Amino acid sequence: MLAAYKAWEDTFMRRLTLVLCAGLSLSVATVAAAGSPSAPLSVSAGAAARIVLGAPVRDIVVGDPTVADVSLVNERTLVVMGKKAGATTILAFDAHGRALADRDVVVSNVPTQAVVVQRGVNAATYACGERCSLLGGATAPAEPAAATAAAAALPTP
Repeated sequence: MLAAYKAWEDTFMRRLTLVLCAGLSLSVATVAAAGSPSAPLSVSAGAAARIVLGAPVRDIVVGDPTVADVSLVNERTLVVMGKKAGATTILAFDAHGRALADRDVVVSNVPTQAVVVQRGVNAATYACGERCSLLGGATAPAEPAAATAAAAALPTP
């Protein structure tokens, strides 16, 4: 009788261990699918950036829709459009309510290809591509300090 109980107990423990390991594997896979925290998505006001999801999306939430907006290109591709300087969060969920994306978005007024030229107390900001275009300048002594403070608040690439 004792041998039969011991055999049953060994079989039960093996099965329990197998079930627990399988459950743990599924929970780790679910966390990995939701994605690990990533760097904030930086986009300029008036520009767009793309987010590709690992599964079809059903619901999208934008924390502050005055800062950024989202368009759905297809069931797995989002386009984030910067509206005004600020920060927000974009969340995307599948049909079962699982998180597909949880991205912080930082929108700046400075284009990604901006160059600031400082001459003494005078500063000028240029948007550069093939050619550079003047976006704005600071000629009064207080203006560069304000521009420097605003630039310090922006994320670095």
